[in-house]
Amino acid sequence: MKFRIIFSLGVLGLLAGCATTTATQDDYGNSHRSLVSAQAANPATLTAPSTAIVTGTDSDYMNNVVVKFREAVSEPTEVSEPIEMVLMGLGGGY
Repeated sequence: MKFRIIFSLGVLGLLAGCATTTATQDDYGNSHRSLVSAQAANPATLTAPSTAIVTGTDSDYMNNVVVKFREAVSEPTEVSEPIEMVLMGLGGGY
């Protein structure tokens, strides 16, 4: 009998906790949106993006960007190397 009362009160407490929203849930995603809008050079383009072709860029610069982008890809042999982790301070010594 005592177990049923305690169990029922526990279930009611859990359900009551799920019934309300927190301030974190109400504000969810606002920090990401404000970060994106703060990084935009022209915030007006966030709501109405331009469909115009990008002009006025140096072709040599853009070629270097593409080349560096393609060089940054890791080789499969580099990725398959094992990761070594050393835990210091465990066991009383180094």
